[in-house]
Amino acid sequence: MTSFAFILGVTPLLTSSGAGAASRHSIGTGVFFGMLVATLVGVFFIPLFFTAIRTLSERGLVRRAEPTGIPQAAPLPAEGD
Repeated sequence: MTSFAFILGVTPLLTSSGAGAASRHSIGTGVFFGMLVATLVGVFFIPLFFTAIRTLSERGLVRRAEPTGIPQAAPLPAEGD
């Protein structure tokens, strides 16, 4: 939702006119379409990658990190104990 609000907020740069409009138009075009593509790719590919990694993990193809074998230190007592 935030990215769509940002995309709509950039539309005045995309449709600018007057003095300095060429630079505003070029910046607006790059930001508008870049954010649009990034948002659409994120909406479709992030759930796809999550599902793929979860499926591989359930099949045992993705292994968890092995424990290092280094013993953990005991916590120090608090003052007043």
